[in-house]
Amino acid sequence: MSYIQSVMPKENYCIEVFLDNGSCIILNLESRLKTVRFGMLSDKALFNQATTDGSYIRWNNMLEISVNEVFQLAQK
Repeated sequence: MSYIQSVMPKENYCIEVFLDNGSCIILNLESRLKTVRFGMLSDKALFNQATTDGSYIRWNNMLEISVNEVFQLAQK
């Protein structure tokens, strides 16, 4: 299983996810901002506070995306 080494918020609600195997995934979350789950990320200041513990991308313990979900979201 891969682990998230770091995350970097980008323009237009994209987030660059760097994995321990050297891969990089860019997730575009803009289309999900109108959903109940991701709506709070429309606050750009909050979006830019993304961190990781290796297993999850987290935003102030209010929202998290697991490494497995990163792969699922990247395929959509």
